Amino acid sequence: MRSCKFLKAFMAGLLLTAPLAAMAWGPAGHRITGRAALEMLDETARAEVVALLESGSPSGGRQGVAAAIDEACNWPDAAREQQAWKWSAPLHYVNIPRGADEYDRQRDCRDGLCVTEGILRYADELRRPDLSAQRRWQAFAFVCHLTGDIHQPLHAGFRDDRGGNQVNIAYRGERWNLHEFWDGVLIRERMHDEDAMVEKLACPGTASGTWTLLEPADWATQSHHLARTKGYPDGHVVTAAFADESWPIVQAQLEHAARRLARLLNAVLGQGEVETGR
Repeated sequence: MRSCKFLKAFMAGLLLTAPLAAMAWGPAGHRITGRAALEMLDETARAEVVALLESGSPSGGRQGVAAAIDEACNWPDAAREQQAWKWSAPLHYVNIPRGADEYDRQRDCRDGLCVTEGILRYADELRRPDLSAQRRWQAFAFVCHLTGDIHQPLHAGFRDDRGGNQVNIAYRGERWNLHEFWDGVLIRERMHDEDAMVEKLACPGTASGTWTLLEPADWATQSHHLARTKGYPDGHVVTAAFADESWPIVQAQLEHAARRLARLLNAVLGQGEVETGR
């Protein structure tokens, strides 16, 4: 059984900055989240996921499991560029007003087109065996991807700067927007061994129990808290110190996303339980 020291260390550190804080990412982040979650599934849920990856994949499921996870968990980003899926773009984030402390569905997602409601929608489709293999594959893809997205702080950021997309920054002499910095710049710069990262994130025994339909709203609130307190540098230059403080948060948030995704999948496909409320 692999060590969980990584999890304990980052959980302890994160508790100093946010209440059980939970942040998505570029392709590497989504792939890591999906691969680590797969390692934490119970036998029933894992068998269901592997079968879905093989039977519903647009590529025919001929690749290995790791490649199939990569294809699925990153598919929603590619799909929203297609005319038939353009409507899904708002599912990847939720905008929360500056000054608001928490996510409010009536205010922030009245039409149901945001990341919190997207997770609930596709978790419900994933648990329906009467749907086609292709549709359940798409549901898995969205559940994996959106669970990653909601754990990136600026995917639950401020409406007035479009989650940091309108905040221009410079980092190591290159220009980005702040959303890009959190999405992938640090991961590309500092993650040198993806397999080792997956092994550290996949902590056995932490993905069991009940999954509650109210949780995505809490995840959005927690990410919004991080956006407000840790997401923005002073000024428009990201210093080495800010990057050094941000990297542990990125790693911890990937762990939260993977563990929560695994618990969701165990509940809807495996031996866990789903509750409608507390």
